[in-house]
Amino acid sequence: MKARIRAVSLVLTLGCALACGQVAANATSVSDMDASSSSSSSSSTSAAAARVAGTTPPPALRTYEARYQASAMGLSATAYRSLSLEGEQYRLQNSISLTLLGATVGSVTETSTFSLKEGDVTPLQYRYEQTGVGARSEQVDFDWQRKMALSVAGDRNWMLPLTPGVMDRLSFSLQLGRDIDGSVNQEFSYQLVDRDDIDIQLYRVTAEEVISTPAGDINTLRIERVREADSSRHTVVWLARDWGNMLVKLEQVSSSGMRTELTLESATVDGQPLIPSPQ
Repeated sequence: MKARIRAVSLVLTLGCALACGQVAANATSVSDMDASSSSSSSSSTSAAAARVAGTTPPPALRTYEARYQASAMGLSATAYRSLSLEGEQYRLQNSISLTLLGATVGSVTETSTFSLKEGDVTPLQYRYEQTGVGARSEQVDFDWQRKMALSVAGDRNWMLPLTPGVMDRLSFSLQLGRDIDGSVNQEFSYQLVDRDDIDIQLYRVTAEEVISTPAGDINTLRIERVREADSSRHTVVWLARDWGNMLVKLEQVSSSGMRTELTLESATVDGQPLIPSPQ
């Protein structure tokens, strides 16, 4: 029984890391947000507007299928992440499940459907499904014509106003990669639908690093989520510079001190096996 409880807890923990530890269309730089808050006449500048003058729009996203080693609480599991293109719509999906004695004890599947509008990620639909102990579901439907989003969690639902830049908790990780490629800024802010509210999350590019993974050595950008100075929580992600800023590694420490890690094991990008970066 204790092993089953730990297994289910692992799935829930890793599922949360995938959902909440991810690295907006029209993302705003932190410096611009500070300026706008200090002066009512100031206006925020989008990441798209902050791109280097003369820079061409970001190219189409690279599709991929990736497999990760996931660990928490002394247990391990396999997680999957994929980006596919169906017509003019992209589909990004995270999934993880854990079996114990041949039986599936819990799983998490998170999916975002979106399109590219003027080079920026525009979310259309978000789904989150968790099975096992503590099963729950969430969804968000974006109606850009009416400028409203329907957010549903269990048997509760909310209508939220949509403004340019509002995104879901999954697809914005892809926009971050695009913003990094086309902007001189090192800090970014994203507006994310979080049940009955629009949450603001800040991220900072902190370093360029070569990460050793089971898939080989990969050139990455190290990105941290910016939290309050007294927060004990910590989230860091590494994105592959040579492979469309695909997620390579994630480390997360919760307020209780529990560490969760996710490391790339293998991947195919645009149908081709990922090749380690030359050193």
